[in-house]
Amino acid sequence: MNRSRTPALLTRLTRPGGRPGPVVRGRALLDEAAVGPKFARQARMALAGLPVPRFFCLSADVFARVLAPVRPEIDALLARLDPADLPSVEETAARIGRLVLGARVPGHLRRLLLDAFDREFGADAVVSVRSSVVGTAGHAGEDSAHDAFAGISDSFLYVTRDLLLDKVRLCWASGFGPQSLLYRAARGGSQRGFAVAVGVQRMEFGERSFVLFTCDPLTGARDRVLAAGLGIGEGVVQEKVPVDHYFVSRRDGAVRSVLAHKTHRMARDPDRPADGPQLSEVSERLRDTAALTDEQIRRAVAAGDRIERLFGRPQDIEGTFTDDGALHILQARPVVLELDRQRLWSNANITESYPGVTTALTYSFAQHFYREDFHDFYRKLGVPRDLLDRHENELRGMIGLLRGRVYYSLSAWYVLHGLSRTFPLWRNSFERMMGMSPSVTHVRPTPLLEPVSQLPATAAAVARLTVRWALHVPAARRFEEWWQRTLAEHRAAAETADPLQLVQLMRSLWREAGSHWGLTLVNDILLQIHETLALRLFARWLPEADDGLHTDLLCGGRPNRSVVILMSVIGIAEHIRATPELLDALAAKPVEGVWAEIAAGAYGDDLADRLRTHARLHGDRGLQELKLEVRLPRDEPWQLLRMAGEYARGEVTGDMLRARERATRDAAEQRLRALLRGRPLRRGTLRALVAGQRRYVNIRENTRYNRSELFGFARSVYRTLGADLAARGLLDTADDVVHLTEEEILGTYDGTAVTDDLRGLAAVRGAEHRAREAELPMDFVTMGPVRDALPDPVSGTADESTLYGLGSSSGVVQGTARVVVDPHDLEETTDDMILIARETDPGWLFLMLSARGIVVERGTLLSHTAITGRKFGIPTIVALQHATTRIPDGARIEIDGATGSVKILEEGTA
Repeated sequence: MNRSRTPALLTRLTRPGGRPGPVVRGRALLDEAAVGPKFARQARMALAGLPVPRFFCLSADVFARVLAPVRPEIDALLARLDPADLPSVEETAARIGRLVLGARVPGHLRRLLLDAFDREFGADAVVSVRSSVVGTAGHAGEDSAHDAFAGISDSFLYVTRDLLLDKVRLCWASGFGPQSLLYRAARGGSQRGFAVAVGVQRMEFGERSFVLFTCDPLTGARDRVLAAGLGIGEGVVQEKVPVDHYFVSRRDGAVRSVLAHKTHRMARDPDRPADGPQLSEVSERLRDTAALTDEQIRRAVAAGDRIERLFGRPQDIEGTFTDDGALHILQARPVVLELDRQRLWSNANITESYPGVTTALTYSFAQHFYREDFHDFYRKLGVPRDLLDRHENELRGMIGLLRGRVYYSLSAWYVLHGLSRTFPLWRNSFERMMGMSPSVTHVRPTPLLEPVSQLPATAAAVARLTVRWALHVPAARRFEEWWQRTLAEHRAAAETADPLQLVQLMRSLWREAGSHWGLTLVNDILLQIHETLALRLFARWLPEADDGLHTDLLCGGRPNRSVVILMSVIGIAEHIRATPELLDALAAKPVEGVWAEIAAGAYGDDLADRLRTHARLHGDRGLQELKLEVRLPRDEPWQLLRMAGEYARGEVTGDMLRARERATRDAAEQRLRALLRGRPLRRGTLRALVAGQRRYVNIRENTRYNRSELFGFARSVYRTLGADLAARGLLDTADDVVHLTEEEILGTYDGTAVTDDLRGLAAVRGAEHRAREAELPMDFVTMGPVRDALPDPVSGTADESTLYGLGSSSGVVQGTARVVVDPHDLEETTDDMILIARETDPGWLFLMLSARGIVVERGTLLSHTAITGRKFGIPTIVALQHATTRIPDGARIEIDGATGSVKILEEGTA
């Protein structure tokens, strides 16, 4: 095929004035009413420069005009059609087919058809003749966005000039074939609301052909699925030849191949060209080789991505490679997905808040928190309350509990975020902040300026967000003041409350939170927008900058609550380090016993006061602090002593950490000045954007601890109620309360519970909680009932020497990998430790600061792990899938916190 001529097919009109004639060519092919969606889409692809073979069409009007004399007979037969009676359907189709094939085609139409053939291809050419259903009177056409009609209409290959009119007639007749009649009946469509256009296209003699889905056609997951076989595409489409399958990840482009033993191919028999495509045997040497090379896979996928962008939704594409290596796109239709049955799942970001298996109480409380938090957030963005009321199911379903682990139900997030006209401004950064794989993003675009009718609403929403941006910092200060006042009031009331009053206090706190907490999410939007702008400008203005410059510039600034807490622990550690007998006691005795000695004044009142003050002010910071089944330093102060003891055994000091952060920031500022010398405006713009990021990161860290305080208050209330339920004989132990949902507990006291057998519920759920083992993938898609569609558990092996995640804090270090699933299980650290974990939370700080580098399976650039690494200059990589199984414990490794690479230098055992 001469690809340089392809765009020329869209340069001419058949008739003056733009109205398509019987033979449609040029830009008139873009008219769906004349040629149907199938051929209009091919015309759009050709106009966009994609390699579509030349073609012209007989318009749908020709079908109507030729059949007009026999239309009354056809309609009478259709009126008597009984779709439930298959023999009747076949008989009706046959009778209508005879009428269509016998209808007279006027001589001038025959001449137009043959003249067009000669002009487009030459008299000796071989073509394909394809039919396309064109919807009339409001009905959908073939390959429309809502109904693909795939495989219903007939196509004919290797057609020569002398057979052209016969094949056109057969295409018309296929509109009334048994499959077409049954399909329209099954879809509830009219048997009269259509016409048939016919496309005549240059035949490309494909040697390797494929069907490419730009999303998984079963689930809608955004990974591509490619099926390929030898010969022309008909063999692949009709499943007549063995087919290879290639699964191409959008996350990293990795290709998983499932190769078939290829015994046959489909092609034209040169000895019997009139017989059309035929099966032939494949030579022995080709039977077990891949149908497509790596380069052909890459080219097909790249073309598929272009086509998806062109049409704005996932595509089902047919293509072929000819023996000269040229790629030809033969057809593209939308993948029709039932998105109301699809659910997108990910725990890439939420797993640092709820790691591992989670109890019913924690999940139900978190579910309630998300509902209240986001309801207030959307109201602050201007979403009407009545509109939110109609989406209550999505608000209550923002997170799911799958095999005991908490996942974001991202489908609900997309629906809810889409209620705000500002979502297009922050969609990309939202997806990045959530750590979402490109495999599970939503297929529907969210254009800012469409529909036009919503432009006033869009302008108002953007203006509202702008005002919130301008007033956000003082609003954040007021939020902090409100929260500390409200929390103090509720804590004071809880000290003397009876069980019912505790229930009322909990419900009161929810009402308060539900009208304030949305500010924390507004802050996330502002952070996302600043980050997106900064990343784009860094890429545009500083393409030669090192990968770590941006993250290094984020260091410094005013200390946030997380830093204040850490420095408090470091200060206690320095006190312990200065008391050798206390260090010896911590090494020789259980930490609980040492705490009892400190509380009794054995090591002076100052240390005991420091520990008590820290527990009172910061006691809701600890390992897994959002899991209500986990105790924290507020409940068990000796946990703080354990953390401080770990720091005391090392050499970490507050001054050292502050100096390290200042040095990192100063070096980054020097690099920025050198790169933008003579560009003060650009340097000032980037510094302002990074300062905004730093400001919003600080607010985010402060409000995250406020959230921990909310969960901490709930932990105290529910443990008190658990003890009461156990005393009443409703639970075996107070700890069993974590296996009840929030409403089951509260309802027991205020009369809204639906069962009295709390012991039975707790026993069933406790057994299930203890039995959980298999972990699902980090992100996946389900279609239909969720539990029926869950994927297989994850697995990973150390079979690669270089692994890649997301670089989030720059620096290159070598050290010994220490794989840590539970930080309590690590007995001692080493000077060259590189921490490998599934996820971390703020309670891991003592381990993180003891590490030369950090690698975690989950997380994003804005997760706590990434922020901590940047804050304290520790090379850090997040989102490296299966890191705890792919990196052997004790291996000698090198990590690059800028590029996200991990090299396994030498395997070993710890």
